[in-house]
Amino acid sequence: MNRHAINTLYMQALNLTETQKSLLQWLVEQVRAGLLNEEEIWFAWSFDGTSLVGYEGNLPEVKTTTLDALQSHGCLSCDRSQQHQYKCALTGRAYEAVDSHFGAPNVSALPHLIPLTEIQHLDSELWDRCRFSLSAGGADPKAWDKAVRTATVVLEERLRTLGKTEAINPDATGEGLVNLIFAGKNPVMSNKLDDKQRKAYRDLYAGVMTVFRNPYAHRIIDPSPEVGGAIIVFIDLLLKTLDEMDWNSGEEGK
Repeated sequence: MNRHAINTLYMQALNLTETQKSLLQWLVEQVRAGLLNEEEIWFAWSFDGTSLVGYEGNLPEVKTTTLDALQSHGCLSCDRSQQHQYKCALTGRAYEAVDSHFGAPNVSALPHLIPLTEIQHLDSELWDRCRFSLSAGGADPKAWDKAVRTATVVLEERLRTLGKTEAINPDATGEGLVNLIFAGKNPVMSNKLDDKQRKAYRDLYAGVMTVFRNPYAHRIIDPSPEVGGAIIVFIDLLLKTLDEMDWNSGEEGK
């Protein structure tokens, strides 16, 4: 979700003023408490201020313009045929507005959808290597080109280290490196994952090498900040997935 979409959601949620929201919330609370009849809420105005027919509690000051606004937004249905009186009824939209906090979006998930805003959640090595490129400026595609290239190297090195492939083939890179670990006759993970799991991981990591690692290793891509950031976050997930695997199970002496 980009910033424009977030701002649009907030703008949609602010169609009512705080005064209008406060009154509507108060009305709903009083109805739910059994102190008001949702179909017959009679407001009256005199020199003494606002009164509410049949209501004995403390009444907030209510202006006709506030009720007009709530009606225009479909939260109230009002009969204004009698002078200095409004006969109002709550609508279903009134309850929906109050229960949804007036349509305000719950954005608590955004930091998890955009983890680069909380870099402490990124793989420490990944961020330590990429931040030097990004320090040149987040709006510069050249910086993201270098950062993504670095991220793919970090992923390759993590595979090489965890899979201990240097002893098997120190020259292995890219998809060949992935195959040493997950595919072939005697892959590193042969006694640690079943055939179906190994194939799935092989396809996943080999695909990343083909789609991201190879192009960025041999060409200048200069991705947009959005694309560059998404790739780095994806590689962060792949690194975490590798770290969570049991690399020692099934080995002799373990």
